[in-house]
Amino acid sequence: MFGVGFGGGLMLGRTMAGNASGASTAVPEPGPMVDIGQFTSNLAGAGRNIIDFTVSFETISTRAVDIINSAGWHSRIRNEILLIVKDKIYEDLTSAEGALQLAEEIRRTLNSQLPQINGEVLIVRTLFDSFVLQ
Repeated sequence: MFGVGFGGGLMLGRTMAGNASGASTAVPEPGPMVDIGQFTSNLAGAGRNIIDFTVSFETISTRAVDIINSAGWHSRIRNEILLIVKDKIYEDLTSAEGALQLAEEIRRTLNSQLPQINGEVLIVRTLFDSFVLQ
């Protein structure tokens, strides 16, 4: 009895694992990208630390890229990013988790200020093309 139960469990486990690994999961294609540019800023805190990074955004559509690249919005976006970074201290950004939190804060802040397209926010993801702390 034990052998039949054990064998059946193994068969069922392999079948389920085979379906899970064999099933194709659709990974969405990246949306249109917009390069925002390079930023260099002093960080808050007692030390004389500097951050230098380049940012791009993955957007929901080419229309979103056009909005972001328009002269007024592009300048406001650059300003907001600099203001966000100015409040960070070196220790906040030394780990990958800290950089991801910064990226999410940038995305969230900008999406709250940018217009929406059909009720959807423009920026899907903030991506760092380069990221250097000194």
